[in-house]
Amino acid sequence: MAAKILFGFGGVKFSAGTDTATFEGGNGTITYTPIQIIKENVNHNIISRLLGYRVTINTSDLYNIDSDDYEQYQHLARILSSLVNSTLQRTVTIYPRYDTTITNDLTYECILTSAFSPDDICRIKTGQVLNLSFSCIAMQDTIPTTVSNTTESIYWDGADEYWDGTDQYIDDLG
Repeated sequence: MAAKILFGFGGVKFSAGTDTATFEGGNGTITYTPIQIIKENVNHNIISRLLGYRVTINTSDLYNIDSDDYEQYQHLARILSSLVNSTLQRTVTIYPRYDTTITNDLTYECILTSAFSPDDICRIKTGQVLNLSFSCIAMQDTIPTTVSNTTESIYWDGADEYWDGTDQYIDDLG
């Protein structure tokens, strides 16, 4: 039986206007930070009022290691460049858990809050990796309950080995 993953499971997709960049192996982590008014009354009891959630998205492991990956980097650079002095579109639409095999409407209109700085994987021409941070422009009223199945199942047998549901054991999953 496959695990159900909150917010879905998949890569990261970016879009603005007609341009899109999809990183199927990328990782998108979503953080919902409460926005609230906190006061203390005369009895020193805390009174709080939750207004909503600020969503931040950190994308990691956006790799440029395959012969076609550079095209997604170029699309992403064009998307981010199109926001400069734009009168129409000043945000990037992010699908932080994008999966091409299922419909997952978890999308956010965001602004870039980090530098665009692809790092070399090592000191030879093997590839690059990019990590970015974004902040959603609109406060969210709810935390979504979207889930999706993974295609892999891993079972713990109580020892220091994990079983992947076949005849194989996986050592040292960390």
